Amino acid sequence: MAGATYVLDKTYKVTNVGGVSQYRAVVPATNDGECQLPTGSNQLAWGITQEAQPLQNENVTVRKYGISRAYAASAISKGQYVEVADATGALQASNLTTVPASATLHNVIGIAESSANAGEVLFVFLSPGPVVVPVS
Repeated sequence: MAGATYVLDKTYKVTNVGGVSQYRAVVPATNDGECQLPTGSNQLAWGITQEAQPLQNENVTVRKYGISRAYAASAISKGQYVEVADATGALQASNLTTVPASATLHNVIGIAESSANAGEVLFVFLSPGPVVVPVS
């Protein structure tokens, strides 16, 4: 499969004490220009890190739009919408077909361009956008 496609990368300061690893989703931190690993699932993500940055308060390149590699937290099939899965910054397939008890917001980060199992790297077309699954 062809590699990444560079459309929009941006540099952010990492606020996590242990830094971040490569190909992980990061979310907004306290101040402008900062990012951190998510604290849980389905958070709004700035994008996917393109390099590892092991040091706190140093910069990391984040892919905001385009095609990026990313880690899967669970099985993902190509064509599925994906969102943040957990505090490691791995991704999961968004469940947009189950009708919830109340309207549910999914912070979709993109569409899987390849399939992967838990712990594997996949390609994702980063095209962030919220999706609300309404009640019936």
